[in-house]
Amino acid sequence: MGNSKKAIFFQNHKDQEVTSSTNDMFPKFSFEFCFDSKRGIHKSTNKTKQAVINKLVYLSQMTWQEIKDLSHENGFEKIKTSDFNHLPNVPAKFIDDEKTVIFRLPSKIGRLIGYIEEDTFFVVWIDTKFDMYSH
Repeated sequence: MGNSKKAIFFQNHKDQEVTSSTNDMFPKFSFEFCFDSKRGIHKSTNKTKQAVINKLVYLSQMTWQEIKDLSHENGFEKIKTSDFNHLPNVPAKFIDDEKTVIFRLPSKIGRLIGYIEEDTFFVVWIDTKFDMYSH
């Protein structure tokens, strides 16, 4: 990031503290619930881990509204939880959620699957086999 771009980025994040809308906030990402599954980040290949980092860096530079405005290939989509073939180890705090959030990783490496709560996306599964739901 160039110096002027960097300054704008940090100013935008500083301004986030006084905003009242989640749409104007920058996303946070949590792997808090990702370690109870065979599909967690700790079970991923280095190539997948690098793709996850790149995706999170890309998304971290936008507000939630800007992310929502992206196509689902670059941003996210919500899928009915009932449309999944199997969701192993759903965290208790999300057990009643009717929709699950999908972020696609580039180059058909996989998908980040989890839940959004306020301004945080909780990554719960990384689907590199593309078998958790029908595409």
